[in-house]
Amino acid sequence: MKWKGSKTTVLACVVWGIAGLQAQTTSKIDGLVFADYYYNMQNSVAAQKFQNGFQFRRIYFTYENNITADIKMRFRLESESNAYGNTTKINPFVKHAYIEWANVIPNHLIYLGIAETNAFKNSEEYWGYRSIEKTIMDLNKISSSADMGIALKGDLNVKYLHHWLTVMNGTGYGAAEGDRFKKIGYALWVTPVDGLIIEGYADYEKQNPTEPQTTTVMSAGKDYNGCTSYMTTKAFIGYSKPRFTLGAEMFQRTNTGSGLKDVNVVKDGSAFKIGSSAAADVVRSGYSVFGSLITPIKKVKIFGRYDWFEANASETVYTKFDSKTGALTGGKDDGFSMIFAGIDWIPAGNVHIMPNVIVKQYEKSGIDQDVTARVTLYCKFDSGKIIIP
Repeated sequence: MKWKGSKTTVLACVVWGIAGLQAQTTSKIDGLVFADYYYNMQNSVAAQKFQNGFQFRRIYFTYENNITADIKMRFRLESESNAYGNTTKINPFVKHAYIEWANVIPNHLIYLGIAETNAFKNSEEYWGYRSIEKTIMDLNKISSSADMGIALKGDLNVKYLHHWLTVMNGTGYGAAEGDRFKKIGYALWVTPVDGLIIEGYADYEKQNPTEPQTTTVMSAGKDYNGCTSYMTTKAFIGYSKPRFTLGAEMFQRTNTGSGLKDVNVVKDGSAFKIGSSAAADVVRSGYSVFGSLITPIKKVKIFGRYDWFEANASETVYTKFDSKTGALTGGKDDGFSMIFAGIDWIPAGNVHIMPNVIVKQYEKSGIDQDVTARVTLYCKFDSGKIIIP
């Protein structure tokens, strides 16, 4: 017999039936939007100068369910606008999908699935303006904001000492595991007085690009060669009071053996090739300082941030080779700084309208700086608790 009811009705019945099979639980639906109008006033790439448009930089839709008092699950979808000129539709992808289990170990949470990583979560919360830009480690792909694996987070001392251990694939939320090794990350922080945080972080993963089990060499671990291991260390200090917040973060990332040194370039017919070389470590480093302040003007804050990033700390370690010209690319003049500044008008608690400007300046001479003016909208919604009987 042919069903004549609407697809929406069928879906609603299925969802209601599933809910009816459960014991009483508490759920919540929430989400947020980062949207901009942007205008490239100046750009180092001539074709990108004067580009402008409206865009979504993030759309979240999140479902959370407290299965028991100690067990919670989260499922989150993320979407964003495509790059300038791309004609494909916006497609969502899975950002979080995990179970959180509390108090298996007292004062700790265990996460299993695709969950947040511990590389920069604390600094991101103190920065407070992910709607403007990612933190420096996230922005420069030092670590992913989410990954697949298992994590333990909690208090060694409820008031002062906290930690977070992760064992993850290392490929981030957008890719499956591509080798037999796992990324281990550990964050330890103290909160000695109200509003102050001092944090140290380190991660490490062994790599072997030549193994048959390695189907994909991580892009973040590949320079000229794929690295044989990588390690990141980071320090962060933040201080927040009701009217202002300050923070400073610095990191170093080492890709072992992913670059070249002592290179001998030889002519091979009409082209060039590398005659001999030695493997060398490639070191990336950077720092970021930021702050925000509530102004005397009602519902208005101001914020600012300065970043410095260098993709290769050594002028004699090379990461690229041009076989047509024989040119080698090392770490000379490869750094850049970024400035973020703006005004945050808050007409309602979960709505922020933020005129802001981004300036990117290059260490190498002769390159124009990038200047982008934007008006950014941040909006968050929350269903509140939904009790399923």
